[in-house]
Order: sequence, then C-alpha cells, then structure tokens
Amino acid sequence: MARMTIRDLGYSPGQLPTGPKNSILDVKGVRVGQVTVGNDGDDVHNGVTVILPRSPDEIHIPCYAGMHTLNGNGEVSGSYQIKDWGFTNTPLALTNSVSFGIVFQSIWEWTLKQARDNGSSLETISHNYGTPVVGETADWFLNDVYNSALKAESVHQAFANAMTQEEILEGQHGGGAGMTCHMFPGGTGTSSRVVKGSGDMIYTVGVIVQSNYGHTYDMQVGGVPMGKLILKEKGTPWRKEKVAGKADDGSIVIYLMYFPHISPKSPPADDLLTCSTDAPMLPHQLIRLARHCAVGLAQVGGHGVGSNHSGDIILALSTANKPEERVMTPGVNGIGPIEVNEIEIIRNESINTMFKAASEVTEEAILNSMIAGREGRTGFDGATLDGFPVEFVKEMLAKYRVDV
Repeated sequence: MARMTIRDLGYSPGQLPTGPKNSILDVKGVRVGQVTVGNDGDDVHNGVTVILPRSPDEIHIPCYAGMHTLNGNGEVSGSYQIKDWGFTNTPLALTNSVSFGIVFQSIWEWTLKQARDNGSSLETISHNYGTPVVGETADWFLNDVYNSALKAESVHQAFANAMTQEEILEGQHGGGAGMTCHMFPGGTGTSSRVVKGSGDMIYTVGVIVQSNYGHTYDMQVGGVPMGKLILKEKGTPWRKEKVAGKADDGSIVIYLMYFPHISPKSPPADDLLTCSTDAPMLPHQLIRLARHCAVGLAQVGGHGVGSNHSGDIILALSTANKPEERVMTPGVNGIGPIEVNEIEIIRNESINTMFKAASEVTEEAILNSMIAGREGRTGFDGATLDGFPVEFVKEMLAKYRVDV
C-alpha cells in the first residue's frame, strides 16, 4: 500500500518544510529496522522497531538527550542514565509492553556482539557502557495479551533490517503493530522538518512515534473537531466491548532526533522561519524540545491527552556533538584531573523555531500513523477497528477548516 500522509487530505501541519522523505530517516546517519509478526485477524500481530542514532561502529558515542513525561504509566528504559548523564549511547527500540524484556536483552546481545566483532576489550566495553533505551505501549485491545511476547530472533532481524531499510512502514508495522490511536488502527508514524540556520547551515528534526492512545471524541485535525464529526456521522469505529484502564487509555512514545548539516542549497525561503542558529543542542535544551512535542500531541488529542492510565513519554536527542566521555588519565585514590569536552550549543534566543519544529513533526507523525491504518484491523477475540475514514476527513477539512 503506497504511503499516504495527512498532506494528501489537504492539511499540512505548521509552517516549516519537511525533509525529502518526511521521515526520521531524513536525519543524517539514522537507521531504522522493523519486524512485524503475524497478520490482520491473527490472535497476535505485533513487532519491534529498532532505531540506530549513529552507525553501528559509532553507536557508543554519546548523543545528548533529554526526556519529558506528560503522564508516566509506561516505560522507557535508560531514563535514569539520560537524566543523570544527559546522553544515551545505545540503540533505541519500540515494542509492545510484554515484549519489553526480550527487546532490552536483545539490544544487549547486539551491542556485545558488535564490541566482540570489533575486537573491543572488556575495559573498553566497560567505558562505553550504556543502558539500552526501549519504549513500550500496550497492545491489549487488538492482541491476545497472554501470548504476544516477541522472540529474540525478531529483534535480531530488526537490527539486520536497519542496515538496508530505506523507508519506514507506518501504522501496523514494527513496534506499532497491534496499536490503536483514537480507536482507529494506529502505531508507527514519522515526519521531519527542516530549519534554516546561519550561513549555509540547515537543521533537520525528525520524529518517530508509536501511537496507542486516545478516544475518538477528543481527536482533532487542523483545529476541526474531527472525532466528534466521525462519531456523529459514522458511529463508533470499534466493534468490541471496551474495557477501562490501561487497555482503554493506552500510551504514546515519541523519539525525536536532531542533526545540523551544511546544505548545498538552502530550502525555499518562503517556507521557512529564520533561525540564527548554527550549533547543536545540549541536554537542558533537549528537555525543553521534548516538552514541545507534547504541544503537537495536544494538537491531535486535545484535552484528552495525558490521562491517568496513559504513558506519554518523549525522548529528544541530538546526533550533532560527538563528545568523548572516556578519561584516559587514571586517578589516584579516586582523585583524577578534570578533563573537558569541546562542544557547541545553539543560542537560547534562537530556539523558538526548534520548538515549532518539534510540535509540527509530532502532530504530523501521529496523524500519519492513523492514516496508514485506513484499511482497518481485525484482531483477537473479535476485536475490529474501522479504518481511518480518509475521504470523510478530507471532505470535513475542506468544509470546516479555515485556511488563511
């Protein structure tokens, strides 16, 4: 099925231009691998998405990072390292809740295999230590929760796929398989934005989401109360008695990445907001950037986001700086010399455009995750979800949205 995005329905979130793929893969060096297990109608239809912020040979090099939690009934491992050290230096992954452990373990296996194949000593491995980052959402509406754990071979295959995969499969693919968004098939979604810096510098902001949250009533598209219109015209999109709690409220995990590079030619100026930045972001700024992803989430979910049973967790990281964290001069009795990294940082007064980019990519990625599920889904025990009604949404956008 060819990719369709919210832009095909007449709505382009925000002001900034997208990258060439309108995907997190527009961020230089990022690789994504997906594996999906099962088919529509199976008792289990789940998977895993693996994200490499850097090439396998450089995965141990820190990426400065920051996190924000809107509501914390969920898990992203490695959060304590990120909060204390301000960086992550492992692969990232997204999967369903009960596969969390096997994905975490498989990342360790992959990391240690990479080190062994590169001839790294135990001392080097110890210095390069990093806690794997795994985010999970609960696929309990469409899947048999008692039997939906992945096998390790699926995770290892996702790593292999990351070396060759050129496009991200949205909706019910990878970790997003089995997920729902506003009670439509949801799951994997992605988008990107390009921001102009000073001189010839441009900055790419990319996001990948795993959407599994929200009620139809709260959903809005471009300011139009689309969920209410759908319920009024078409009724509920689900065909199964709903249950309350985690299976009802769900979760969303958002990974945002940022990278600066020199462009051979600047993007069209009339599509850009001017930004006087030419340097990367540090952890305190990335925390702020992560918070602004929640603005994009609210553009779709309205007042219904961040409910009590939901896990709305956002990770923002930058691949720009490549700090060296290993200290080569040994200490004596725990006392050693202080060593310094040379790094760059964008000016805080120029950060507003990055905030807009974070909000825009998040909004679009969530909408794209639902549009990818436009054919509907049938799951475990008669659970059926109608597909996202793209023609109806397109008609309502044309009718009600004010396009200034």
